[in-house]
Amino acid sequence: MLYIAENLKALRKSKEWTQEGIAEMLGVSPQSVSKWERGDTYPDITLLPALANLYKVSVDAIIGMNKINEAEARTAVFKAGHEHLQSGDGATAEEVFSEALKTFPNDECIMLELALVLALECDPAKLSRAANLCERVLSGAPTEKVRHTARAAVCFIYFKQGERDAAIAAAKNLPHMRESRECVLAEFRDEADTESINAYLRFLVLGGESQDQIRVDFGIDMIVTCTEHGLLDQVRDFRNTLEADISTGVRRLPLIRFIDNMTLPAKRVRVRHYADYLLDKDFDDPIRAVEEVMAVIREMVR
Repeated sequence: MLYIAENLKALRKSKEWTQEGIAEMLGVSPQSVSKWERGDTYPDITLLPALANLYKVSVDAIIGMNKINEAEARTAVFKAGHEHLQSGDGATAEEVFSEALKTFPNDECIMLELALVLALECDPAKLSRAANLCERVLSGAPTEKVRHTARAAVCFIYFKQGERDAAIAAAKNLPHMRESRECVLAEFRDEADTESINAYLRFLVLGGESQDQIRVDFGIDMIVTCTEHGLLDQVRDFRNTLEADISTGVRRLPLIRFIDNMTLPAKRVRVRHYADYLLDKDFDDPIRAVEEVMAVIREMVR
């Protein structure tokens, strides 16, 4: 990634010059200068020395080599730390991230990586440091992804420290499952119609009372087995029978979604009851999964 656009804009503003003035000095059009600063195009390479002389900086400063080098250094840190961790060498991974934090003391990503490595230990001092690092991350302005990971990690760190109440309190502040990446992406596996989208939006606003759901995910090589046992047909028939029998005033039947989830382990069926998150179980036996789905439906329409 090059940083030419933001650097040129910042340099020009620091001089309180106009784009028209820059264009006149360089012999180019004001539109060209505008495109450079928006990042639509880059200056011709032959203009870089002129721009450097104009602003009395180096060509590297215009390109943003300092930021590029920092980004490459951070990438190398994450790669090295993860490789050590994957090989089971947590001590070296901890050393890698600790040393990196000395160079980048305010980097929330490195803080979080170090906290996660320390959290794998049982040493009270390391767990305490991990918790402090997560709290530092959350007190700053991290990216949304880093914030979510830190919030989840600190729950488990508190729990490992024996602070069960603090862990539960922190966990209660986590986002609902219905707002997760997995749940939202699952809605787009098929061409969702407007009614389905609006139902999910109501679900986000009102929670389980508006959008009771049972979601059935299939493992990679369980799909055929589930089909052979008629999982889809059995559940749909059971729901249709209940729908025909229930009288006015009984709460509406849950929405049932069947998902081909390629991330689920092979030979597994996962049943999730999203209305109030009472159920999230894995099954090796598709017949047992069918029975569990039906049991949940019965409970929801009692």
